[in-house]
Amino acid sequence: METITKKTVSVEFEGKRYVLPDAVTIAMFLVEFGLPEDTPVKMTVTKEGFMLVPQILKN
Repeated sequence: METITKKTVSVEFEGKRYVLPDAVTIAMFLVEFGLPEDTPVKMTVTKEGFMLVPQILKN
């Protein structure tokens, strides 16, 4: 018999850690913070999950 475990993904954004539900994409997550869903992000793997750094161009 196999044991199925549910894994969670946490994302650090602007110094705060968020746990993402299964159905949430990174694009949906960015929209929640007022960023366009096509915002390029740099993802760095951390011990607890990922750290997102939006690559926002300044004029």
